Order: sequence, then C-alpha cells, then structure tokens
Amino acid sequence: MHLTIDDVYGRIGHFGNRQKIYFFVLCSLNGWCAFHQLLTVFVGLDPSFECYEKNASSTAKPLINKCINNDPQECRLSYTSEYKSFASEWNLICSEKYKVAMVQSVWMGGVMTGALVLGSVADVIGRLKTLMVSILGTIAFEGFSAFAPTLMIMIILRFLGGICCALVILVSFVLSQELIGTSWRSFCGMCVAMVFAIGIGIYSWLASIMSDWRTLTLVCSLSGIVFLLLPCYVPESPRWLVTQGKNDEAKVVLEDMAKKNRKSKELPSHWELKSSGGKNKEKKSNGVRDLVSHPFVNSCTYYGLTMAASNLGGDVYISTALSGLIEIPACITAAAVIDRVGRRITLCTAMLLGGTACVLIQFIPVKYVTVITGLALCGKLSISASFSVAYVHSAEIFPTIIRNSAVGIVSVAARVGGIVAPFILMLGDFIPNMQFTVFGLMTFLAGVLNLKLPETLGQPMPENIADVIAFRNNEKVVKSGKKYQKLNMVDEEVGAETVRPRTPTKKGEVREDQEPLLEE
Repeated sequence: MHLTIDDVYGRIGHFGNRQKIYFFVLCSLNGWCAFHQLLTVFVGLDPSFECYEKNASSTAKPLINKCINNDPQECRLSYTSEYKSFASEWNLICSEKYKVAMVQSVWMGGVMTGALVLGSVADVIGRLKTLMVSILGTIAFEGFSAFAPTLMIMIILRFLGGICCALVILVSFVLSQELIGTSWRSFCGMCVAMVFAIGIGIYSWLASIMSDWRTLTLVCSLSGIVFLLLPCYVPESPRWLVTQGKNDEAKVVLEDMAKKNRKSKELPSHWELKSSGGKNKEKKSNGVRDLVSHPFVNSCTYYGLTMAASNLGGDVYISTALSGLIEIPACITAAAVIDRVGRRITLCTAMLLGGTACVLIQFIPVKYVTVITGLALCGKLSISASFSVAYVHSAEIFPTIIRNSAVGIVSVAARVGGIVAPFILMLGDFIPNMQFTVFGLMTFLAGVLNLKLPETLGQPMPENIADVIAFRNNEKVVKSGKKYQKLNMVDEEVGAETVRPRTPTKKGEVREDQEPLLEE
C-alpha cells in the first residue's frame, strides 16, 4: 500500500506524544533566539550621565543627560547608571547615539543575509544538519562578541551571529511544522510565537540582575549549549526526506513516531511512502511577491514597539518584559480564531487594529504616559498576533521542496523592516511620538493589502509545485457556518501526475478523500 505523509499522520496522530517532544524542543529554540534578537535593547541601553565642561571648575553645575553642542568629545563625562552598557563603555551618547541603533540594524542585516543567501541550504542538505551548524555558529559568534575590544569588532561578530541566528529561526520553524499533521499546524505556530514572548520576559529578568553588557551577552550565548543535544531528540523532516527520494529513511522516522505514539497497529503491515516528485527543479510561486510587504511591516512595527518600550517611562526592565508578555494573550486570541475565520481575515484584522492603536498615540499629550503605554501595548498585542499568523500562513502556501527557501525570502523582507525600525524610532527625538504614527500607517496599509493573499485554512501542506497549481486552480473558499468548504472539487491533470484536491478536516479526523491516493 502506498501512503502520503498526510495519510500516515492521519493514522499515527497529527500531534502525538512523540511529536509533542519534537515540538517542545524546537519551540524552546525560539525563546533562546529572542535573547539575541533583542540583545541590543539592554546591552546598548541609554546611560544616565553628567557632562562637565573640560576646563570648568569642580563646583560647576553639569548638564544632565545632555552634551555641550551635542558632542560627547567636548564633555568630561561622569556616568551615573549602575548598569554598564556598551553605550557607556564607548561613549555612544548625544551625536554618537545613532551607532547604538546601527548595531541593531547591522545584526538584522546579518539575519537578512542569512535568510537570503543561506535560506535554501536546508532544502539541499536537510533541516537537521543546517539547524545544528547554525546553532553552533550563533553560540560562537554571539559569545565572542562579549569579548570585543572595539565597537567595530563587536558589530562584525554580531553580523555573523545574525546570519546564523536567521537559520535557527527559519529551520526550527519549518521543521516543527513538517513534523506535525495538518490539523495542529496553526495551534503550534501560535505556540512558537508565545515561547518567543516568554523568551523576552526571561531576557528582561536576566538583564535586570546583570551588572554589565559583556556578562549579559555571554550568558545569553552560552545558554544555547544545551541545544547541541537536539539530534538526540529530534529527527530529520520526513517530508524533506521524501522530496529527496529517501523514502526508506522517511519511513523509519514515521514508524518510530508511530511506535512512540502507540499507533503502530494503525499502519498496514506492508506499506510504502508515495514519492512527491519533489526533486524536479521548479520555479517558486509568485505568492512570495505578494507576501513580502506584510512581514516587512510586521517586523518593522514589532521590533519598533518592543525597543520603544524602554522609552515609554517607568522601569525599563518591567516595560520590556510587559511588551513581550503581552504577546501571550495575543497568540492565544489568534489561535482561538485562526481556524474559525481563516488566516487571511485574522491577519488583516490584527494589523488594522494595531495600526489604529499606534496612530492614536500621536493625538495623546506626552504627559499622559499611562494612556500612551496602554495604546502602545495594544498595538504590540495586535502586531504580535499578526506576526505569528503571518509565519503560519507563509509556511502553508509554499511546497516542501522550496519551503525553507521561500520562507527565507519572506524573512528577508521582515529583516529589512527590522533594520529600518531603530531609525524610525529616532523620529521621536524630533517630533514626540511620530515613530508610532509611522508604524501605525504602515501597519494599516499592509493589513488592507493582505486581502490579496490566498486562504489556506484546512489545506494539507503542498509537497511540490503541482500541488500548489492544483490548490490555486480550485474554486474560492466560502464560509458555511463555522466550516470552510471547497466548491466544485475535481481531479486535475498537472504534468504527468494527477493531483487530487483535498478538503479541510477537523483535528484528528481522517476524511475519505484523505485515504491513500494510490492503489495497494
């Protein structure tokens, strides 16, 4: 008997005990990546200082948190902050403050480079190998940056760390989605975002107990050593193995999964995996072009609001932690509606709400700090929900043979947004709260444009381009009650193989049209 990957998951469980272990380990990686993505928030924290004229008497009154002629070179500086950031170590204040934003932007540039140049590596050599090399690289480069003697050396090391971290983020997400069945994809995608939010909270706590940026950087890097044991718990993606013609290896992975899920009896005594034909070199879907505007805006607004938390007033550590933890209810809300109203509507609604909240901040007087903080957190909640949905949506649109490459291209757009975000934040130094207006308008526009994307609710992951063509040629998805149903589902010849469109299912349900597609 010949079975597809989805057929096997339907028999052994879409999210069984074994898959829960795989997912927990891969999900934890996302929390660790949060340390590195937001590292600059605290290692480059604005210091409090006093500026004395170089030739002034000892009784002269200093300027507080200001420089003479905005030039730190004209000051005799005395830092009053207990925490020592690289901004205070290298005097990156006043006219030199832009270099702190540059460090974050260069790191995001590394993430963009990794996604663009190396995003396809996992499609060639495999998910697991790529993931292990990238974890090791992140630990090494980010860890070495803690000992950097100059700003330039730190920037170079962080750029290289960003390249490696990009692959950790991309590959861990794609692998986690490929090891679970269709009915649990959206829920697990939301959980990945929630773990990232928890990572922000943990990082804020770590920063609050550290005395200097070098120690904080080293602790964040070395905490990833535990993930070097990952191959002991997580296998290679069976979907990728099938696309490479390694059906026997994929079968071993699935049989082990069935055994640990106590579902071995659900598989036939003699069965083979259906080949996906994935080794054909086919062009990427044009859907990449339609997707890139949304992750750009999502990332720009997301990181902008997260980094802006330190400037909203109050305790910087608590503000940043709340900015991260607010994502948990956002992801829970998104998980509750994404399988009911669909990916597209959920994404659009979240972005429109977030954009509106950010724009409203411009009309609130600066003295009302609590109101501004509340609206900023509301915007962060909405944009976090849309960010988590965007990655789930992206992974479902593209086929297995190019999924990592395609998600990598989408991630490139997101990292461009991350590069721009620190500089948009600097608009607030000229016009109070202007940065929130820019974020809000961008988010609102992208939310409207999102309606151009296809709906993927209930659809099995495409394995090759033929599956994508069949999906795109189906009739529109219409809502009937609380379920989405396809109209006029007909078999369609694509190339040399017949592709049978499949209808949505509830969690754990195996429909008749999801039974083996080929004869025994």
